[in-house]
Amino acid sequence: MKFRIFITIIGLSVFFDITDGSLAWVQASVPTQCKETVTLSGKREFFVNKLDLKTYEAAARDLSWCAGDKSCITMVKVMKAWLCAAKECDRKDKKEQPIACFMSFPHSQSGADLGKINTWICPYIKSPSTETRRALVSHMRTKEDKLVENEAYLLALNGSAVSCENYIKDYVGAYGHQWKIKWFGVMSGCRILARQSTLELEEEDYYTWFGVMLGSGHCSGILNSEMRRACNSLGTGSTMLSPVEALLDEK
Repeated sequence: MKFRIFITIIGLSVFFDITDGSLAWVQASVPTQCKETVTLSGKREFFVNKLDLKTYEAAARDLSWCAGDKSCITMVKVMKAWLCAAKECDRKDKKEQPIACFMSFPHSQSGADLGKINTWICPYIKSPSTETRRALVSHMRTKEDKLVENEAYLLALNGSAVSCENYIKDYVGAYGHQWKIKWFGVMSGCRILARQSTLELEEEDYYTWFGVMLGSGHCSGILNSEMRRACNSLGTGSTMLSPVEALLDEK
């Protein structure tokens, strides 16, 4: 998976995606004359690798899973920083300083109003609504998507894969074309971080799913119920593209 690291004021906005979290990476990276090769079932590994699920195993277990990948290590540290912030927000002495958990990250802009950011971190962590999320975003140079991911990961690290998945689904909406591959990777992260699944199990289900999209196999072969539901939802309906076009869709 090709990461993009974008660290602002306090590292809250570290990004990782597949060129904007989209299957468009495939469209942009694979020459037209080679796209037929991508449709071969043997190329399923190509797509699965783009999810780079080892980051979640590293956060759930230990950094050795990153195998020296600096992007992976940075993302794990960001997840741990959010856990640290959550603990700060639970302090009984009312001297919460959650922003301190992120100060080890380099910042790109001096004179930022860190006080306002610090003020909104706890309300967002404790009540991750659209209002608190956008209030926090308004004081940072980050995207709302990234805060959604960070909160979802926090829910998972606190032991609830379902809460993590539901938070993502509430934000992204019903399964459809807006569900770019990045969001499915995040959903896998929910399950791995909550220790309700493993990298191996998730990858095996993705092999099955991408096989379905490439014209072989069935959604029923997917073990995880949420991923199976997504496979069934995206594999039906008159507006769906052909299996290969769906994989390469830029929308």
